[in-house]
Amino acid sequence: MKTTKKIIVLFTAVLMGSALFAQNAKTDIEKGIEYHNKARTEGLEYAQKACELLKPYVETDATACAFYGSALTVMASYAAEKNPLKALEYLQDGGDYLDKAVELAPDEWFTHMIHLENGIEVSHSSPLRRYSAIRSDVKWFLDDENILKTEGENQAEAYLYCGYFKLDEGDLDYALELFENCVAAAPESRQAAQANKLLDRYTE
Repeated sequence: MKTTKKIIVLFTAVLMGSALFAQNAKTDIEKGIEYHNKARTEGLEYAQKACELLKPYVETDATACAFYGSALTVMASYAAEKNPLKALEYLQDGGDYLDKAVELAPDEWFTHMIHLENGIEVSHSSPLRRYSAIRSDVKWFLDDENILKTEGENQAEAYLYCGYFKLDEGDLDYALELFENCVAAAPESRQAAQANKLLDRYTE
């Protein structure tokens, strides 16, 4: 009987510890995402804080892994002028973590979206080209028709960045079709405004 009680106490302690760890992880990841979102406009220190909070969870949590990778690419933008080699290292590492996030959650809209969006932005703003890595995201959204499982601004976001990919690939007609779909999905959205500018530019 005493042994049974000890096992029950131990099991209860393990459960409580697991619950506490899960709560701490949730808090850290949410705060890390908040810092990540501030990093582009409010300074390098936010990207660094985001990385510190998210790094402990990158092996098991796709969201933490994706935002950690994205935060590294933000750090690259701050390092680019003074230390371009360090910036390139941040970009490569960030891309690796974003790739890993998709591996951790291959059926999640979010991991494909941040992977695609970051890949397009990095390819547009740096010497690193991520098109081969993000081709699978475009396939996931368009060929596998997962884009139809979303709506509103989420769908518009996917259409917009798939359109950027097709535009960069040289398939102008398909890109314009995707930009039109973006506008149709969420006409008043930020994504639609970007798509309309692209439509105006390439249909003049």
